[in-house]
Amino acid sequence: MNLLVLLKRTITLLMLAVFMVGIWGCSTKKNTWNRRVYHNVTSKYNVYWNGNESLKTGVLALKNNSKEDYMRVLRVYNHGTKGEAQGQYAAMDRAIEKASIGVQRHSMVFGGREQVKWIDDSYLMMAKAHFYKQDYISARRTFEFVAREYNYNDITHTADLWLARTYIGNQQFERAIALLTTLESRISGSLMPPFVEANFDAVFADYYIATENYSKALPYLRRAINAHSDRQQKTRMMFITAQIYAKEGDLAQAMENYKKVISRNPVYEMAFQARINLAKAYNPLQDDNKDIIKVLTKMLRDERNQDYKDKIYFALAEMAMKDKDEELAMDYLRQSVASSVRDNSQKAASALQLADMLFERTSYEPAQAYYDTAVQVLPAEYPGYDSIKSRALVLNNLVVNLQTIKRQDSLLRIAGMDSVQMFAVIDKLIAEHIEEERQQQQEEQSRDMMAMMGGPMGGRQNQTGTAPTSGEWYFYNPNTLSFGFTEFLRKWGRRALEDNWRISDRQSIALAGGISEEMFEGGETAEQTVDPTATPRDRAYYLQDLPRTEEQKQAALLSIMDAYNNAGYIYKEDLSDYRRAKESYTTLNERFPENDFRLQAWYALHRMYLEEGNFEEAEMYKKLIISTYPDTDYANILIDPDYYKKLAEEKNQSLELYATTYQAHRDGQYFRVLMNANRARTLYAKDSLLMPKFEFLRAIAVGRVEVVDSMAVGLSQLIKKYPNDELTPMATNILRQLNQDFSLNVELPEELMKEVLMASEPPSPYNFEPRANHMVMIITNTASVRTEPLKVRISDFNSRSFSSTRLIIRSIMLDNQRSLITVGNFEDRLGADDYWATIRVSDYVFGGMATGDFYVYPISAGNYPVFYREKDIDQYNEFWEKNYK
Repeated sequence: MNLLVLLKRTITLLMLAVFMVGIWGCSTKKNTWNRRVYHNVTSKYNVYWNGNESLKTGVLALKNNSKEDYMRVLRVYNHGTKGEAQGQYAAMDRAIEKASIGVQRHSMVFGGREQVKWIDDSYLMMAKAHFYKQDYISARRTFEFVAREYNYNDITHTADLWLARTYIGNQQFERAIALLTTLESRISGSLMPPFVEANFDAVFADYYIATENYSKALPYLRRAINAHSDRQQKTRMMFITAQIYAKEGDLAQAMENYKKVISRNPVYEMAFQARINLAKAYNPLQDDNKDIIKVLTKMLRDERNQDYKDKIYFALAEMAMKDKDEELAMDYLRQSVASSVRDNSQKAASALQLADMLFERTSYEPAQAYYDTAVQVLPAEYPGYDSIKSRALVLNNLVVNLQTIKRQDSLLRIAGMDSVQMFAVIDKLIAEHIEEERQQQQEEQSRDMMAMMGGPMGGRQNQTGTAPTSGEWYFYNPNTLSFGFTEFLRKWGRRALEDNWRISDRQSIALAGGISEEMFEGGETAEQTVDPTATPRDRAYYLQDLPRTEEQKQAALLSIMDAYNNAGYIYKEDLSDYRRAKESYTTLNERFPENDFRLQAWYALHRMYLEEGNFEEAEMYKKLIISTYPDTDYANILIDPDYYKKLAEEKNQSLELYATTYQAHRDGQYFRVLMNANRARTLYAKDSLLMPKFEFLRAIAVGRVEVVDSMAVGLSQLIKKYPNDELTPMATNILRQLNQDFSLNVELPEELMKEVLMASEPPSPYNFEPRANHMVMIITNTASVRTEPLKVRISDFNSRSFSSTRLIIRSIMLDNQRSLITVGNFEDRLGADDYWATIRVSDYVFGGMATGDFYVYPISAGNYPVFYREKDIDQYNEFWEKNYK
């Protein structure tokens, strides 16, 4: 019993001691033992631990959610995109909040040193949270603060290494290499914190990978692999090492490292990619491809690889290219693009390589389809994107013209048939359409049945190494027909891989090709009433575009002429394919001897034959041009090679005369202006650039010398003769004013008046102020959106995703129909843009609201009162699109 009493007294005394330490230790004003103990314990377990757990949770989620681009050399660290980082704002903001509380409540600085050891860790945690948010400016400032303020302990080295990562993330590579070099010199002479010891070489390797200096990254990667304790990170760096060896051409080392990666049992996607890259590292001079093909074929049959078949086919294509079997490689590339479901990077790589191969073979129409597919999924920052897009546009223009020729020729031929022949062709097309619908329905039913039975969604798959038949492959896309109308549209959008991919209906496909010559023999044209509601199962559907009248037939012929001329120009100027250019121009002139493009076609043919050294043909076209079009620039340049040089000299003389005339105008010497302008009429009447200026000065001068009516007449003549000149709007404005001031009735062209009135519209009342304080405003339709519940949802959103930013929500009535909610206190445009980009896609905030019921815009503090006064969303949207979007 006495022992129990003693135990109770002991516990009571201990509790009292703890209580007294709490009472005496809560203050940070005195540097005593009990206060240091209290603040070290509470800052660690009440604050830092919770914040660090939130940070670790966010980092792990970011790691799991960030996608890898295996088409490029991986980075040592994958921090995800800005959008992926935004998904972890809540976790990172909680870490920042906890760190701030720890610093505010528990920091004890005496003698220039922090007495609570968790305070510098809290600052470091805060900086890392900013880093993972990709808020590199805040991260840099905080890391610099830690390195500077706590330079008396090891954390300064850790902060510097994180600061180097921040510079790399923000692409400030010069600062990164300078700091890493300084750290390297420190490491060689002293003991570093475990984090720095384990990660320094990895960060240095990441710097060299980010700057695409891959060979220099290798030694750092090898040391980092030995130094790192994280098994997944070590495996990742081994994979990167293999990638770099492959990129540098050391295929043996690449294969060895890929095998090491596979042996470490990495995540499935990396293991899969390592096996694929093993195939890509195949050397036909040293290795046997049979075993590799066997492995890849087995991988194609594995249901887990349903979404990765595009990569497997691409690897097979690369092996075929190394074996110099281009036909087989192109077949595999077609299947790679056809089976690509989710990986746009792979789809782009396969489509681009196949497009290049087709282009080299001058197979322009299928090449255009694959270039178009690549451009649709390539990011704008992809190396060479502009040239790829330019080539796609050139080929797109070419294909449009070639299809115009095919389609219009088909329409004209069918229009020339008698009714028996015409309906026979149409009935055949209807039968083909019905059969296509039946096959499609069967395929959809088969897929639905396989899905219900738990089987793979991939449908049939050609495993023979040959390309699927055009027009069929897209039905076997694993995800195409399972997500409703949106996916239905996506499927038909992938017609880009068919010969007639641009044509959306059966009628156009039928008329553009597939009709034999014997179907087009002459006869009477059938007369049918066209039903605008007709479907591809009706005859009327195929008759509606037929040219029936002479005017319609003539229009069809003109479009064919124009298409031949355009195709010839594209072949010559954009593609340097002289053989096809000559074919286009020759066919144009043979089919349409009196066409409007004959002169240009002859000159193009002359130039091409001259460059090819066929002087006989070149001379023939030269004589044709000179004899048929003797007064043209084409003829003049052929007769006199210095023709344009002489024109330039004449231009210099005319410019000198104009300069003299303009100075006379400024000096009020109006008779001299009239004399010079009349001289210009005689000497330079064909100069369409300078003559409007002479005429303008002449009109002003004649008004000064004679009467205002003479000025009005001169301006009117200028406007009528040069309607598209840059001076015409000014002349129109002056003439309009003369009509008002002097009651003249000089007629003004209606279209020019519209342009003048548009040009005289007032400028925007808004000023672009990117560095000013900003807010985000949300304008809602009061009739359909309740303001208070929306404000609650915005407040919840702010608490989860922007808790570290003190945002203020306000609301007012904009007018009787609209409410205005503002979320404010952003330092500049960037903060407001970040918030705008995040909230506008929040289903929690705007889910269930119709598109036209709300508008979200960032706006500067200075522009906000202007918007409230104007209340014009369209006006502000125009300003926002020009300056913000």
